[in-house]
Amino acid sequence: MGAGLVVLVIPLFLYLMLVTLLCVKVGNRTSRKMGWLFSVALIFGPAALLTVGGLIDSGVW
Repeated sequence: MGAGLVVLVIPLFLYLMLVTLLCVKVGNRTSRKMGWLFSVALIFGPAALLTVGGLIDSGVW
């Protein structure tokens, strides 16, 4: 079970680091509000989709 957690955590960490750098770059070039908008959409959007997909797949919803 521990190996599965590592397989999940490493790509998640890399994704969050790259998205954070992108959002900082967007925020520096446009405005701070636009950077926050990108970060919320890019970080919480996939998390919400995965959560809803997991609920549908497990038959809870």
